[in-house]
Amino acid sequence: MNLTFRKAEKTTDFDAIWAMWWEITLQKVFYAYDEDYKRNYIQKNWFESPNHCVVAENERNQIVGAYIIKPNQPGYGNHIANAAYMVQTSNRGKGIGKLLGNHSLKEAVKLGYEAMQFNLVVSTNTSAIKAWQSIGFDIIGIVPEGFRHYKLGKVDAYIMYKKLL
Repeated sequence: MNLTFRKAEKTTDFDAIWAMWWEITLQKVFYAYDEDYKRNYIQKNWFESPNHCVVAENERNQIVGAYIIKPNQPGYGNHIANAAYMVQTSNRGKGIGKLLGNHSLKEAVKLGYEAMQFNLVVSTNTSAIKAWQSIGFDIIGIVPEGFRHYKLGKVDAYIMYKKLL
């Protein structure tokens, strides 16, 4: 799949990002966010500095995925990036997540980050785990029962890490 990546614009791209985010949240299997997180919270979380928000567009200029990069921690921990990704539900299984991941690693290096860490990757999200491992991430920790899956109950969550420099 040919994708074009570009910096997201709050005024023109947020509606598409919000629609994707809300649909994924309602699925209750990928994000720790629940229905209490409203549009204004996500707009602030994804678009305010120092966050770097990117969208992926298909050949028809439709947004099919997005990600943010931000410091994993403030102050003395801000040399390690954290990222969050989403792929439009109807476009899953096409390798878009892996493409988003690869693009985000290049962007993180440009932004001066030395490593990237994911703090909560749901253990049942095997396609994401496979994608992240294929681009060099390692599972460095397990949070036992760290996610309440709506069908399976409490499942483990992984902490994943990749050194960039």
